[in-house]
Amino acid sequence: MDTEGNPLLIAALAYASKGWKVLPLYEPLPDGCCSCLKSECKHVGKHPRTSYGFKDATTDPVKIQEWWSSWPNANIGVATGSLSGIVVVDVDGDNGGFVTWNELKSTLGDMKTLTSNTGDGFHLFFVCPEGIDLKSASNAIGNGIDIKAEGGYVVAPPSLHETGVRYTWEADEE
Repeated sequence: MDTEGNPLLIAALAYASKGWKVLPLYEPLPDGCCSCLKSECKHVGKHPRTSYGFKDATTDPVKIQEWWSSWPNANIGVATGSLSGIVVVDVDGDNGGFVTWNELKSTLGDMKTLTSNTGDGFHLFFVCPEGIDLKSASNAIGNGIDIKAEGGYVVAPPSLHETGVRYTWEADEE
């Protein structure tokens, strides 16, 4: 399987090798529009290219190769919850998430976990607790902080945010 030259495909395969189920997402175009070409798209570069969305997510390298051969610039979605064994806290700076997060940190202290930087915030990755039915929810912890768990997915590095910034792993920036 040839993965040379496409960092998105290489990353998608790496996530799948960890047991994280991935799916292709539309990507932002240079003009800021979404590659879905819907003029009113409200989720530029963040919605699935496949018919069943996160339910199509897989760890099958052949399927992943097929998807990124068809859509080489596709952003990477990672299914959350029991499908991949992860829960993600999504802090959205544009919606007040930084203020809420700083308030939480002053009470709970700093959390060290796998973290990715997005175009306007960050994602904190945690192991999905077994035996707990944790659903995805908006503003679940407070204003601007969502939980991505059962029935959800997140955009993963090195995907492109609509701002033109690539998602990155915090560890890669140190």
